[in-house]
Amino acid sequence: MTSIMGAETTSQSDSRSADDAERNNVLELNQEIEAYRQKIFELNKLADIGQLSAGILHEIKNPVSFVNNFSRLSQGLVGEILEIIEKADSDKTEDDIADQKDLLETLSKNLLKINENGKRIERIIQGMLAQTRSDGPFLEPTDLNQLLEEYTKLAYQSLRGEDKDFNVSLNFTLDPQIGEINISRGEFGRVILNLVNNACYAINEKRKQEVAGFDPVIRVFSQKIGDQVEIRIIDNGIGIPPEIVSRLFQPFFTTKPPGKGTGLGLALTYSAIVETHKGKIEVTSTLGEITEFKITIPVL
Repeated sequence: MTSIMGAETTSQSDSRSADDAERNNVLELNQEIEAYRQKIFELNKLADIGQLSAGILHEIKNPVSFVNNFSRLSQGLVGEILEIIEKADSDKTEDDIADQKDLLETLSKNLLKINENGKRIERIIQGMLAQTRSDGPFLEPTDLNQLLEEYTKLAYQSLRGEDKDFNVSLNFTLDPQIGEINISRGEFGRVILNLVNNACYAINEKRKQEVAGFDPVIRVFSQKIGDQVEIRIIDNGIGIPPEIVSRLFQPFFTTKPPGKGTGLGLALTYSAIVETHKGKIEVTSTLGEITEFKITIPVL
């Protein structure tokens, strides 16, 4: 009897050891999967940054040209003002005084334009730096409408850098009542980039079909509704089949051909909206006609 009980005890101990070993193996496997998942997400982020390069260079080139041109013009104005100032008071005419006033007003306007375009360059650089942050999302007061407009243009220009024949009209209807809200500039910027990139891809695919009378357009809307903000990004591209819509936010799912998409863009977009910003994202589409992504986030 004792030997039987001892055998049973040994058998139970062996069983528990096997179960513990299996649990440890599963735990280690899950940890490895999560580590690889994080690495893939980071690589996807770097790929997004690389794709942005052309758009960023284009967007910075314009305000830099403004700064250079208005700086040069302002230097000329300063010279004209100095010529008037250096005249003896007795030699100054009413026309000189009027000219001096006009020159000073023009100089003030030029300096304002230089300042505005300098800030635009600064915002673009800050946005680029925000994309490279590795210390998690950081919510900060951000002009949402400005972010929507600038990142939509960045996404469009990055694609234009790859294909000069690609053109699309960008239409913005942005609610000025929104102002600044607390969002993660880096994560929300990537949301806009992903959605506009997808919209451009859908439009470009429809362009290749040579649809008669096709006028490619991406519409971006924002609206403050109570204590929430609603954002809609709409394109009139190829649309999404109904059986695919429910799978769009699954990691590694993509409808694009190999080499054109990782299947992570919309998964990261979903995570940024739902987890980081405590909001929701929905998609509706009519095949061959239109696709709309609607984002709703609380005003924090």
